[in-house]
Amino acid sequence: MSSSVFIDVAGVNDIPRGQGRAFEVGNRVIAVFNCDGVFYAIDDHCPHIGASLSPGHLENCVVACPWHGWRFDVRDGTWMDNPRIKTDSFPVRVVGSRIEVVVPVTAGDPIVRETNKTTPLGENTEQKKTELTVGDFQKLIRQMYHEKDVARGVEGTFMWLMEEVGELSTALRERDRKNQLEEFADVLAWLCTIANVCEIDLTEAIQRKYGSGCPGCGRLACTCPNSEKP
Repeated sequence: MSSSVFIDVAGVNDIPRGQGRAFEVGNRVIAVFNCDGVFYAIDDHCPHIGASLSPGHLENCVVACPWHGWRFDVRDGTWMDNPRIKTDSFPVRVVGSRIEVVVPVTAGDPIVRETNKTTPLGENTEQKKTELTVGDFQKLIRQMYHEKDVARGVEGTFMWLMEEVGELSTALRERDRKNQLEEFADVLAWLCTIANVCEIDLTEAIQRKYGSGCPGCGRLACTCPNSEKP
């Protein structure tokens, strides 16, 4: 069973003013921020696409996601552009020179440790590269976000998918390759998300429709007229 208790995560001097640090506590990764000597803690994962919030620019207790600029009030996790959306926040207290945070933990969870998730994917040349299949990626997205995705529902998730398609359109027009890489990943992530909400296995869906060739002509190299789509 899990319980919520104050857990020592760091010393007050470990987090400079105007900065944040990420810590693994049990099965959670939390971001602790120093706002002019007052400490706050929120979920380290941006709900947009999972970037780490701890290295984001912090100003007036608002942190900007380093990937796409989503801004969150670190005092309660509110998304500044839509107050109806929040990331999880956690009570914090300072005891002596130590920062303690209330985080749900389960007996046997690992000891608290600082984690380094400050670099967006693709910018760390030493980062281990792991090839993901479509099925692997769909399972990864499900593991990270499924509870939140189901609560949002099909309609809400579809709107996010359409927003990402719009952002990809902008990146394509501007010929910004770095942004294109991120937006293609975002669109694929949200496609996996809505498939998870609908309980659709994308690998099965792809295999059924395209596994034997073009759905229109049945050939591996499509011979359908250009005026028709497969």
